[in-house]
Amino acid sequence: MMSASTKLIKSLAPRILFEDQNILVLSKPAGLLSQGEKTGEINLVDWLRQHFGRNYVGLIHRLDRNTSGLMVIGKRSKAAKRLTEALQEGKLERRYTAILIGSLRKEAVWSHYLIKDNDKNIVKASKTFVKNAKQASLTVKPIKIISISGAVLTVAEFLLETGRSHQIRVQAAAEGFPLLGDTKYTKEKSEIINKLFQNINRPALHSSYLSFPHPICKETMQFSDKLPEDMERIISELKSPKNKTF
Repeated sequence: MMSASTKLIKSLAPRILFEDQNILVLSKPAGLLSQGEKTGEINLVDWLRQHFGRNYVGLIHRLDRNTSGLMVIGKRSKAAKRLTEALQEGKLERRYTAILIGSLRKEAVWSHYLIKDNDKNIVKASKTFVKNAKQASLTVKPIKIISISGAVLTVAEFLLETGRSHQIRVQAAAEGFPLLGDTKYTKEKSEIINKLFQNINRPALHSSYLSFPHPICKETMQFSDKLPEDMERIISELKSPKNKTF
């Protein structure tokens, strides 16, 4: 008989895009933890240990539990070390697609100082340095702006320069463009936005593009990942003829 944990790991199994002897590139579904925590819940590292048939997993970067999309994993310590160096040197490029509340008209660079409250698992952003804060920077580019019943949403692409906890979510909220579905960082919502919140039970954020030098052969590896069903459904509904797209 299949155990409850086995059923869960099957329902949340990542989708593999590429694998060789040294690396694995996958698309993580929303709802799956990147690594274990004190709750003991099933997580990506556990799944990878089963897939590899051994304990070693070179986790190069993480996605929040409810963020979906692309990740690269080192299968051997040498590959993981070189991928980590590429990340630190800015050679591992990560782009995300998000649905924002509000009308973002121009490409921009957002810089903040972020400080995390570990007890509450929440991050605060400041334009000026505060004690124990970490600097965070990203570039955001609007893809399309959609008006629906008086509310305006922006589909945007984010290019990370740093990788901080909740970075895109908290910086977007600090700039007045919180992510659709992000109950933690969205303070005020109109009636129509509340209705849209009911159609997605997580922040509308997806890791959609990865580029990095292969740690062994040095070839430039590039991967794109389509939007998950929940985000695609919302965008498709908003693009319907009864709604206005700019």
